[in-house]
Amino acid sequence: TPNSPIAQEMVRDAILEKHRPYGLHRLGITMHVYADTWAHQGFAGVLHNINEVDDAKETSKSGIFKKTLGGILSNFLDDAIPPLGHGRALAFPDMPFLQWQYLDGRGKLIPRNNPADFIEAAEQMCKAMRRYQLGDPTAAVTGLTAATRAQIESMFAEIVFEDGEKRHQKWLDAIRKGVFTVCGKVDLDDYFSRGNDSWKADALGTSFDMPVYPYQSHFLESHWKHFHDAIQAHRFNVVYNILPKYGICAA
Repeated sequence: TPNSPIAQEMVRDAILEKHRPYGLHRLGITMHVYADTWAHQGFAGVLHNINEVDDAKETSKSGIFKKTLGGILSNFLDDAIPPLGHGRALAFPDMPFLQWQYLDGRGKLIPRNNPADFIEAAEQMCKAMRRYQLGDPTAAVTGLTAATRAQIESMFAEIVFEDGEKRHQKWLDAIRKGVFTVCGKVDLDDYFSRGNDSWKADALGTSFDMPVYPYQSHFLESHWKHFHDAIQAHRFNVVYNILPKYGICAA
């Protein structure tokens, strides 16, 4: 559910824990999960018929799909992908430009307007990050400026690639060039998931999976260590502190 009480508690706790060495890493993880409460709405992280996706159709005119959405899904579904989360919808919920619809497991028509959902997510994420800067989860803050909102909406409409990595690169390029007036040009470092320039290689000496790694003197301060600490802190808090308040028991 978008911006649910559970999601709001998750954001609140990340803000209150900003002083941790992994505070920014946890914020990034939290914002990803927070955004997904919009993108993945209507799907549940359990095996359930609610996650069925039938008769999917694009209602916008992106022009990038060689087949209908239903045709694409028919190549993957049936018994290949169980009805878990948004697996049966593939990456359609995560495409900012896409408007589409499908029948869920109850036979109910579900219209989806990703651009509208994503801009609302951006608005709430902006407020969350302003509160993070202040260290106050209840601070009265503003969201997106009118100019930034228009810039984001324009990019949602113009960056029309099925490949998420291509979309990501376009956003990075725009940030580096100063497209967003709210921040101007930003000198962003490239991120490498593998190889000598990866966080893992920096922390462990190599990005290859090894049974034993030589200890690096800066390991405890490395991004790789902080990121994994943040994941554990985030998961523990959600599973053992937040969800039980709402009668949810997760393993």
